[in-house]
Amino acid sequence: MRTSTITALIAASLLASLTACGSEDPSYTVSLHSNKDGSATAYLNLPDATSDDAEAAIRDYATTINGSEWVTILVSEETGPDGKLICSATWMKDEKAAQKWGGLFKSDTWPGLDVRCPHRSQEST
Repeated sequence: MRTSTITALIAASLLASLTACGSEDPSYTVSLHSNKDGSATAYLNLPDATSDDAEAAIRDYATTINGSEWVTILVSEETGPDGKLICSATWMKDEKAAQKWGGLFKSDTWPGLDVRCPHRSQEST
């Protein structure tokens, strides 16, 4: 009986460890401003984030975009345009949308995502 209790505790401990590893998704809030022309701006609030955290949040958020052709994604420490910019990205639905919005956006796969983190080189590792 004691062996089964120890086995159960070990299994529970391993499951807790795996759950903790899988829960490292960035926690952010979103303020989305949609425009009538099919574009939108998404402000992601991610306090105390590194560039890596911000990029992960952008990539996570990009998987949820629906209904827009072009979305500018801005990650800052504060809600809205007032916070310090950590990273930004441009998301395009497809090649047709990219052509419609000026043709400068290029991607090998669609939807396309171009992430830029201007302060990445200044962060300490």
